[in-house]
Amino acid sequence: MRQEKILIVEDERIIALDLQRRLIRFDFPEPVITTNGLDALKAIDEDKPDIILMDIMLSSDFDGIETATIIKEKYNIPLIFLTAYSDEKTVERAKKAEPYGYVLKPFKEKELYTTIDIALYKFESNEKLKKQERWSAAILHSIEDGIIATNQNRLIEFMNPVAEKITNYMQDDVKNLSLDEIFELTDNKTQTIIKMPIFSKTNTESFIFKDSFMSNRKCDNIHVEGSIAAIIDKKGNIEGQVLAFRDITEKHKLSQTISYQSKHDTLTGLLNREWFSKILEGLIDDSIKQGTSHAFLYMDLDQFRVVNDVCGHTAGDEMLLTTTGVINKVIRSSDTCARLGGDEFGILLEGAHLQQALFIAKRLQSRLVESKVIRDKQVFNINTSIGIVMLTENSKDLQSVLAAADDACFIAKDEGGKKITVYNDDENLFVKRRGEMQWISKLTKALEEQQFELFFQPIEPLEENLIQLKKCELLIRMKDGENGHIPPNEFLPSAERYKLMPAIDRWVINNAFLNHKLLSDKVGKENNNYMFSVNLSPDFLAEEDSLDFIIFKFEEYEIEPEKICFEITETTAIGNMQAATDFIHKLKDIGCLFSLDDFGSGFSSFNYLKNLPVDFLKIDGIFVKDMDEDSVNRAMVEAINSLGQVIGLKTIAEFVRNADIIEELRKIGVDYIQGYEIGKPEPISGLIKNYTVDVVET
Repeated sequence: MRQEKILIVEDERIIALDLQRRLIRFDFPEPVITTNGLDALKAIDEDKPDIILMDIMLSSDFDGIETATIIKEKYNIPLIFLTAYSDEKTVERAKKAEPYGYVLKPFKEKELYTTIDIALYKFESNEKLKKQERWSAAILHSIEDGIIATNQNRLIEFMNPVAEKITNYMQDDVKNLSLDEIFELTDNKTQTIIKMPIFSKTNTESFIFKDSFMSNRKCDNIHVEGSIAAIIDKKGNIEGQVLAFRDITEKHKLSQTISYQSKHDTLTGLLNREWFSKILEGLIDDSIKQGTSHAFLYMDLDQFRVVNDVCGHTAGDEMLLTTTGVINKVIRSSDTCARLGGDEFGILLEGAHLQQALFIAKRLQSRLVESKVIRDKQVFNINTSIGIVMLTENSKDLQSVLAAADDACFIAKDEGGKKITVYNDDENLFVKRRGEMQWISKLTKALEEQQFELFFQPIEPLEENLIQLKKCELLIRMKDGENGHIPPNEFLPSAERYKLMPAIDRWVINNAFLNHKLLSDKVGKENNNYMFSVNLSPDFLAEEDSLDFIIFKFEEYEIEPEKICFEITETTAIGNMQAATDFIHKLKDIGCLFSLDDFGSGFSSFNYLKNLPVDFLKIDGIFVKDMDEDSVNRAMVEAINSLGQVIGLKTIAEFVRNADIIEELRKIGVDYIQGYEIGKPEPISGLIKNYTVDVVET
């Protein structure tokens, strides 16, 4: 049995009952019958029919067509007219009600059934289509892309709200206008008009556009990207086209900003090192292939760190900006300038010869020294060191040129600054510099691959009553092959010059603590009576986290602080007296001891000694090593020892090379001795391997 409910609106009772009977025979539920429009509307509200069979000529205030029009507007129910009238006027009136069928009386049963069946199917199909249209409309109105649809003549039929917002046109304003009238694309790179495709049966491929812009109704340039595609029917005919696009103006601005920032220094606006290197690489290639001469100036500000330390980073930034302004005024429009590092600038003089490069370098120095940075009544001249490398057909690769420029600038700065040095591959200074530079990679590799090794050298007391803990100084060596070692005097100067000492000190501290723990693990913590002396460099002390690092290592390896003595040189201590004093106090508070190394190399240190909270005073070996033969050196050792004992410090004499020196030191009253006569440096691994427990004398 069919489920569709039917409403019959017929004012002739016999016809209505006959129609009802036929429909029941068609297996429909019993239809409701009404005789006028008003009752029909009430029946719709009560019974909610699925389809209505409506007579046109009703004996009531309004006829069937007027009733059907109300039903169409209010209820959306399919309706079929059953009428004996087929005149043109009646048919035209009936069309306004948009019926799903128009059956003339008298009709056959099969005709009626078919008309009802088709009407119900058509209504269901229309409802599905309307639903799909509602979904499509909701999607088109909610997506972030602008959508414009045109007919086959490229006249606009539809715009969603996003398209209206981007173009600043409303759909009603542009309907039936050509798409080209409101949407003209321009290529962002070439600044030429982009022609939209004209689709045909042989050309239906979608067109994608990027990096382009269009002018909206307000004449604002809007950067857009998107595509335009053809709308094709089943036969392959072009019904229209749909344009989908999005506003990427902010994205474009961000992209431009990122692109600029990727090439330029944030503070000065000059090119950065990476982009400058690409230009430099191009000029190197040009010089090698074409034989063209170019000049590369590598400039360093001599007092930049002083200004930063004394007046703060704002003053340092002012110096950098002032320098940038002078450079831009001095160099030619064809030249290139970049900030290569903190206070380092690179300048490329295209097509320049050496004399031109020297002239511009001297002019730069002259103009910069005239420019001053004034902060808190302090005046700083902008002095510079400049290295010059000429790019010729004999130039090598980028890294070689950069290294050469760095060498030339370094030598200019190392000779006192305010100088200009032209790189020369054959000069001894540059040969020496290259040798030092080679140590950088060796030292870095040694740190990464654990190619360092700790040695120890005993420090013995001269009097038995001083025996408490066994003292030894830990010394670093670099492994060279399977059995060889490189002494520290060969690699530490380069490590100090190129700021690698903090990393080396961290390695030494970590491994010193590790080996002390290995001794404790072997014989028991209570039986480990060794005190390790560990050297600290000035650069390590200057690092903010150096103290935290040491304290962490004490906790990590569970070392008793009183079994570690840190050695700092008098140069380190005097170089930053307050920082050194604070550092020493904080570690002494937890139990560490300190030794002032190489004392006596500068007599100015006598004035500071009484303020340094150290425990031991190491007399510089330069006085000790031949004091048995040189009376002046003996007197120096005696004076330093006396001073230390007056202040309350234990003294240690290093470089003790024979028994005669030991005897002289005993007479003077030195407390401890260290040197080849006592014991040569040996690998600490041997100490751990051969260590046996001694009874500690008290």
